Amino acid sequence: MTRNALLKEYVAEIERLKADVMAAREKNGIFFSEENWNKINTEHELKVTEAEESRRQIEVIEGQLKAVREEFEQSMSLLLKTDGELKETREKLEYTENEVERKDGELTAVKGALEEEIVVRQAHQKTELAMNGVSTQLRKVAHDSLTDLGGVFNKLGTHPPHHFISLP
Repeated sequence: MTRNALLKEYVAEIERLKADVMAAREKNGIFFSEENWNKINTEHELKVTEAEESRRQIEVIEGQLKAVREEFEQSMSLLLKTDGELKETREKLEYTENEVERKDGELTAVKGALEEEIVVRQAHQKTELAMNGVSTQLRKVAHDSLTDLGGVFNKLGTHPPHHFISLP
């Protein structure tokens, strides 16, 4: 504050105090000048208004706090539920991964067995083809032999025995 402003403030305070002293001399008890009384009343009314406004703000803030608290509790409840679901899902995932590994092992074993089966079948098919060729040749030889034997019996003029088999 400047010196002049400070002096003005002191002069105003002195005038106010003089007015209070004059009011007190004229009457018995505690007296204020009307100006100071109005100032005190105005300050009091302002403080009462501020207090009421503060109470309203407190009520609003408490309401907001209650709403936030309820929302927090709901969020925590949802979080706990979601956490439980997540744990359950992780357990299912772990079980499923183990099942997949087990099935993958089984699949590998089955593929190995299938490959072995294919090799064995191919070998059997080759053997069957070779045996079919051999049997065809044997049938031809047997047929030729029977034909030759039939010719021998014809030259001899005899009939083949009844247990003699003819091939188609």
